[in-house]
Amino acid sequence: MTRGENQSENSENYLPNDVPLPQRIVKKVLIIFLLCYGTYGVYSGTLYLPLGRGEVTFQGNAVYFAFAALLLGALYLLIEIIDHYDKRNNEFSYKRIKGVIKGLAALILLFTIAISAALTQEL
Repeated sequence: MTRGENQSENSENYLPNDVPLPQRIVKKVLIIFLLCYGTYGVYSGTLYLPLGRGEVTFQGNAVYFAFAALLLGALYLLIEIIDHYDKRNNEFSYKRIKGVIKGLAALILLFTIAISAALTQEL
């Protein structure tokens, strides 16, 4: 069996992603919340993020980096919604994009937490 025949078999059995309407609504509301909360944090100059058993407070320039992580989180959710409406057989592309966004957001957030902690420590 050649590679082309295998792809045609996969496309015949392919079912596009289906995200139920309640999940899409929750994701849209969460996107709006992340954008509004991040914008408020930038406006006020302080951004609180609950993490694990406590919270992290960002102030100054760290707020902008935390906001970037929130924007990437909103983009992650948006890509899941877009994938629902895209009926082509390209789920692997969306999965790869979501992985990159998730990793980048985690790196930005961890970097921001580390820098904020280092700057607030008294010497």
